[in-house]
Amino acid sequence: MLQLLPRSHRILERPHLAYRPFGKDAQGNTIQDVSGITVRANLEYLEDLIARQEGPEAAEQALSRLVTLLNERIPDPSYHVTLDFLKNPWNSYSYEFVMFLAEFSIQLSRQDHFHFNMGREKFLSPIIQILGRPFSIIQIYRMYPYFVEKFTKGSLKPEVVSVRNGQAVMRLKFSEHASEQFGPYFQGCAERICHTTKATIAEVPARMFGRRAATIQDVSCMAQGAPYCEWIFTWDPQRTPLRPWHIASGLVGLLTWGLSVTLIPTQPLWVSMALALVATCLMQLAGRLWVDRKELEEQRKIIQEQLESAEHQHEDLREAYAKQEHILVEVRRRVEELTMLHQLTLIIGSTLDKQTIINAGLEAIVGTLHYPHAWFAAWNFRKTRFQAVQVVMGASTVRKLEDPVEMPDSVTDFLNVAVNCGEPTLHPDGSRLWGPGHPMSEILGTDDPSQGCLALPMKSQNQVLGVIVVGQKDTLPFGIPEKKLLSTVAHQITIALDSALAYEEIEALNLGLEGKVKARTIELQDANTQLAMANERLKELDRMKSQFLSHCSHELRTPLTSIKGFTENLLRGMVGGLSERQELYLNRINANSDRLTRMIGDLLDLSRIEAGTVRLNRTPLCLQNILEDATQELLPLIESKEQQLVVETEEHSLSVMGDSDRLHQIITNLVHNAHKFTPAQGTIRIHAHHALPQHIVLTVSDTGPGISQEAQKNLFDPFFQAHRKPEIGTQGLGLGLSIVRQLVELHGGSISVDSQEGMGTTFKILLPSSEALPPT
Repeated sequence: MLQLLPRSHRILERPHLAYRPFGKDAQGNTIQDVSGITVRANLEYLEDLIARQEGPEAAEQALSRLVTLLNERIPDPSYHVTLDFLKNPWNSYSYEFVMFLAEFSIQLSRQDHFHFNMGREKFLSPIIQILGRPFSIIQIYRMYPYFVEKFTKGSLKPEVVSVRNGQAVMRLKFSEHASEQFGPYFQGCAERICHTTKATIAEVPARMFGRRAATIQDVSCMAQGAPYCEWIFTWDPQRTPLRPWHIASGLVGLLTWGLSVTLIPTQPLWVSMALALVATCLMQLAGRLWVDRKELEEQRKIIQEQLESAEHQHEDLREAYAKQEHILVEVRRRVEELTMLHQLTLIIGSTLDKQTIINAGLEAIVGTLHYPHAWFAAWNFRKTRFQAVQVVMGASTVRKLEDPVEMPDSVTDFLNVAVNCGEPTLHPDGSRLWGPGHPMSEILGTDDPSQGCLALPMKSQNQVLGVIVVGQKDTLPFGIPEKKLLSTVAHQITIALDSALAYEEIEALNLGLEGKVKARTIELQDANTQLAMANERLKELDRMKSQFLSHCSHELRTPLTSIKGFTENLLRGMVGGLSERQELYLNRINANSDRLTRMIGDLLDLSRIEAGTVRLNRTPLCLQNILEDATQELLPLIESKEQQLVVETEEHSLSVMGDSDRLHQIITNLVHNAHKFTPAQGTIRIHAHHALPQHIVLTVSDTGPGISQEAQKNLFDPFFQAHRKPEIGTQGLGLGLSIVRQLVELHGGSISVDSQEGMGTTFKILLPSSEALPPT
């Protein structure tokens, strides 16, 4: 059940109207809860009240403000109202809308008893007073339900409990439909309606019979939770006075009897009494005739007033009908204009031909809007002036001018004024525009000096496209609505022409681009042919380089092996003792032989990798074993610089899928590289752990000088060396990291470097894992 709010809560707390204010409701039923007479009475009383207090100008502003407040609460703009609309007594409204209007009226009037006073002064309209004058007060109060039904059409349910001379008891309650509109604000709305209704009823004796207004006694009220409002009205009872002609007829009868007895004493008594009775009856008849004459005169006055009221209502109806006819004509005209705009938009939106666009626009102006003629002057970009392109006559026949029309200065000046103004520009005399004898004057037939013409400038992005000139209809001036409509047509044509011109420019650019693309394509084909030839030459040179490196390495290995062998024999003393200086020189020869052997090995590995002759024997391998083998071999080298080598593995069963020799080579190269760049007593750390699914991460870190960000970009390129400082022992060809990267990628892994200058370097290798194997 709906929870009702106290009467102090007004319907203005509702942000918007929940129901339609007039017309038809959501179910298609006509809305007629409250008559327009009631709304007009509200507006008239508000206007009179504020005019008395603050003046007519303030009253006019208050009514405008009332319309604005109402429209702010109507969510659908289609139902927005005007002051003239609200003053039309033939309209009907929903009770919700009327209550919004009532609350806003109270706010604007700043009068708490606004509706009670309005009921006293305005709700008994003149027509009700005229219609009710033939009846007595009692009869009118008995007709109370009829009058309420006339103005509320079932929204209110009145009831006459009792009526007697001097007192009436009446009730009022809402229909279910009205209660739904009020919602939780039922009691607040009931209080307003109750005040207005009882004030109107109490004014019946005063307004219609010139008596004192009835007093009101409230018995119950819906605003306080009662099921209905009930009042007792008390007025001065109507008494029938002793009519003077009754006394006069009695006196005439007595006088006749007295004269008969006095003047004719011999006359029988019954004759005298008969004469007195006849005189009395004649006097009664004369009195009755006089009363009837007075009543007939009163009835004639009432009928005359009713006729005048009916005549006034007839005039109002006639004016309302005339307005409706005018509105119907306007609506038809607007529909025709909108249909024209829609059809024009469809035509010009489906083509990029300028001639078709211009024809469609001019035909719409002449054929649909019924202007006598229209012509289009295009702007000649090359000659920077206007020229007439085509003319449309009244019968919608298009006449295209074969040759550009030379325009007199008067036409050019008129068009330039319109373009510079940027608004529709009127020329009052079309006959003087072209001048007598000009071919355009004959074509247009502008001989009447009273016919003007309107120029509509067409500009797009500050670029002038042309001007449309429309002839005036007879002597009818161009009104604001006509100017707006013609401007809309010109704007639509401008958009379409701008699109067509843009399309032409794009087409021209496309043709130029196609030629340039063809020429560029031929150049690229020639370049590609040359590049292909150069690429083949490079491949041949690369093959020859690899072959040279391979042969050179093999050829160098043989003498190096002999040199190293003889050097080691000498160092072992196989040919006798050696002096200290001889032993020093032989150790240097031996060390450089080892270095040269490693360089040759790197060159051979690089040539094999680049030639694609390296084949991996991939098997599951225990990473821990490979790390131990590689580090044990390098341990003497590490200890020579008093460095610390730390190997950390997550578990002993870390297993990788790879080639044992190549993985050993990867680890050896990285550790050897870290050894070279790590200073004495530095730390080299190897760490291995599981990372991504089916992958193992191996990192080799050092505490060396680090690598700059610029050097990191080329770190894995062949023959690149980040440091070339002899004091830190960086002799070599710069192939180690390049070989490491290519071997890692052959294993399906990846390698990256993380380093900052002065903070050491960390190489991170991602290798595929395999099933864990027990350590051997």
